[in-house]
Amino acid sequence: MRRFCRLPLWYPLVGFLLLAGCHGQPVRHLSSDVCLLLPGQMTKKDVLGYLGDPSQRRIGSGGQEVWVYYDVKKSTLRKTPWIGDRLGYANFDVVTITFAGDLMRACVYRSLTEEEFAKAGLNVDADAGRGDQGDR
Repeated sequence: MRRFCRLPLWYPLVGFLLLAGCHGQPVRHLSSDVCLLLPGQMTKKDVLGYLGDPSQRRIGSGGQEVWVYYDVKKSTLRKTPWIGDRLGYANFDVVTITFAGDLMRACVYRSLTEEEFAKAGLNVDADAGRGDQGDR
C-alpha cells in the first residue's frame, strides 16, 4: 500500500498569502525615468506614457504648463504608526517638466529634503506622491 505525504490543507493558503503580501504598487524611479525624456522632441502624450499622470499641474510665470512629479522616500522610523511624523526623515525626488503648447521644453530633476520641499511650495497629496519607497 502506498502512503502519500499529507500536508495540512492550510499550508498552500498560507504560502499564497505570504507571496501576495510581497506584491505592491509599481515602483517609479524618477531619477532614472527622467533620463528617458527628450526635451524639444517629446509631447505631453509621450511624457504620460513614460511617467504617468503628474502629481501636480501648474501654470508657470510665462503661461506655460508645468507638470510636477515626486516620490516620497521615508525612513523606517518615519513609517512608524501614530508617532512616525515626529521620527526619522523623508526625502523627495522631484521632476519638473515645462511645456510650450504640447511640446516638452525643459525637464529638471531634484532631490529635496522636507524643508526644501516645503519651501518650493509643493504639498503632499494623499494620491499624488506615489513613492513611500523607504530606505535606500
